[in-house]
Amino acid sequence: MARRSVALLAGSPGSQGAKIRRALARLGCSVRTVRPGEDLLRAVKQSRPDVILLGAVRGDGSRVTLCRLLKHDPDARSVPLLALLGSRPRPEQWSQVALADEVIRETVPAEEIAVRLRTLARLRRLTRETRRALGLLRAQARVDDLTGLATHGAFKERVEREFQRAARYRRPLSLLMVDVDYFKHYNDSFGHPAGDRLLRRVGRLVAGELRRVDFGARYGGDEFSVILPETSKTAAAVVAERIRRSIEKHPFSHRESQPLGCVTVSVGVATFPEDAGASVKLVEASDRALYQAKNDGRNRVRGAGAGASLGAGAS
Repeated sequence: MARRSVALLAGSPGSQGAKIRRALARLGCSVRTVRPGEDLLRAVKQSRPDVILLGAVRGDGSRVTLCRLLKHDPDARSVPLLALLGSRPRPEQWSQVALADEVIRETVPAEEIAVRLRTLARLRRLTRETRRALGLLRAQARVDDLTGLATHGAFKERVEREFQRAARYRRPLSLLMVDVDYFKHYNDSFGHPAGDRLLRRVGRLVAGELRRVDFGARYGGDEFSVILPETSKTAAAVVAERIRRSIEKHPFSHRESQPLGCVTVSVGVATFPEDAGASVKLVEASDRALYQAKNDGRNRVRGAGAGASLGAGAS
């Protein structure tokens, strides 16, 4: 157990108190006592203990209540729980601490107590390391490895959350769908590594045109999506046109070999509330607008709705 680690003692340790404290001291662990009536969960959050010791508590079944409280709390349940019992515990006392990770009776020698505490401390460290690793994996799963933008899954969560907020406060919400024109031609001509480099640069150019409150994602393949909170269709079209022009003007390798003489994107724009009344419908509307831009000749911005021509683009 590392120095400055903490053991939280709730209830009375009885005659085991001195023995427990000596064992903890040898492990470099300080003891914080939770007084009767003190908020145990608050104490757990404040002291962030490596182990919780549960001694005798007044009232029938009160240890059952405390065990359940600790094991149902998201912060406390990962902390090993060690229950202290007398030398001859009654059956009902055993049942009260059934949720504890370890139980120590008064007759257990000090050496064994030290071993059990060390094992619980190791379990706590492993739990922390596992939680950190899982958190890192979850974070990595939300970021696209190639472009550094959010993943499709992260986009779906965010668009639903932003849509609910826009609907609640009756504020506009716009969505852009951006697709690289003739990407297959570029990929087939110069290979997948070159295609990956192009997508990586497109992702950076898209991100470079966004505000801090906006949300860019790689929707899939050569398609990108952008969520624009508090943004009307007119304002969204301005952002879409900036994205289109920045990519059209960028000196990509082999750009002159593309059918339009440069690397370009087509962009579809849809806005809540005029184009859709649900998040999935907003995605569908922006996707239809994107395909309209493709059908109209590519390298242009199109908005959802009949005849909605937005941005300069190619004529």
